[in-house]
Amino acid sequence: MKALFRILMICGAIALIGFMFFNTPKENEPLEGPNTNSNIIPQTELKQPDIGAMTRPQSGISTLIGKGTQTVLEQYGEPERKEPSSFGYEWWVYNKDVSTFFMIGVENNVITQVYIAGQDINAFPFKVGQKRDEIYRMTIIDYEVAANVGDNIYIFSMNEEDMQTRLLIKFDGLYAQLYIDRETSELQGIRYTNSKTLVLHQPYEMSYQGELVRRTPPSSFLQQEIDRANAKQLDDLLNVTREHHGLPPVEMNESLENTARMHSEDMKVQNFLSHESPKYGDLKKRLQAQSIDYSDANENLATAYFDAIEAMHGWTNSTEHRKVLLNDKYSQVGSGVFVDYYTQIYIEPASLKMDSEDSNNEESESEEPVEEEKTDQSP
Repeated sequence: MKALFRILMICGAIALIGFMFFNTPKENEPLEGPNTNSNIIPQTELKQPDIGAMTRPQSGISTLIGKGTQTVLEQYGEPERKEPSSFGYEWWVYNKDVSTFFMIGVENNVITQVYIAGQDINAFPFKVGQKRDEIYRMTIIDYEVAANVGDNIYIFSMNEEDMQTRLLIKFDGLYAQLYIDRETSELQGIRYTNSKTLVLHQPYEMSYQGELVRRTPPSSFLQQEIDRANAKQLDDLLNVTREHHGLPPVEMNESLENTARMHSEDMKVQNFLSHESPKYGDLKKRLQAQSIDYSDANENLATAYFDAIEAMHGWTNSTEHRKVLLNDKYSQVGSGVFVDYYTQIYIEPASLKMDSEDSNNEESESEEPVEEEKTDQSP
């Protein structure tokens, strides 16, 4: 009898541990972007790199840069959304389909940049899905790239990581940032930009001679709109990334969005970077506080990225964060941004798992022999 009692106690403990393990949200280390340690170095005399610029493309969507918005409207129509940014320009978001996803930066009715992630968009001379080796063969690449804004000179320096996953290419009057997937070596996104916008972003270590171009900080009211815009863009970019890897899209969950936004704000205000809030607890407690039911959950965190595009590509090229956003079991997402803190929460809803289990049970029952069904139905 005592032996049976011990066995029951052990089985109960194993079941409890299993429940706690499978119902506890998983965690990975928060990601800090390259802007955390970027050096901006003033100089009185700069020598520009010897390598010159490539010929500016005469076709493709990059030709829009420098043109008026009427050209965009004539070619692509009205965007699905118009959203503010932290840098004074407005984002026009074209997200009708992940295969044709792109965003256009507009300042004073002039196009200042274009970001392309859709595989069916003409981004000549590059193409989403293109291999890194092919890019190296066809492109002039150097560790240092110079840009001019008026009489001011700016030199951007790429490190080894940048040379593999975040290339900067110079054309005549135009720059291209190439976002490359480290694991597949494929081009995931292309950002064409003019020199002023590039300097405003300061995406790499930078030396400069002359005056530093600085952005005007937004008002607190505008910052709220910018945060909401970045969150929506994270949702868009997640589904584009999943489509690149043959995964189904996830649905935006408003309760998750609120939970993610609150955590980003909490991290910024309380000056911490962690899945566990000193005030609100870990992800499990934060989801419980919002009465969100789930069978599995996880989240990605990031800071020190200048926009949602950079944050998403940072997660994609981080092994642990990549596993989360490319997990096919997650079907709902919520993104929240507060200034430069990013949170994205993923869940498998409890109802979906129960539906899946019920479906599997029905299939199992239908496959049982007819004789067994008759036996089960007898009194």
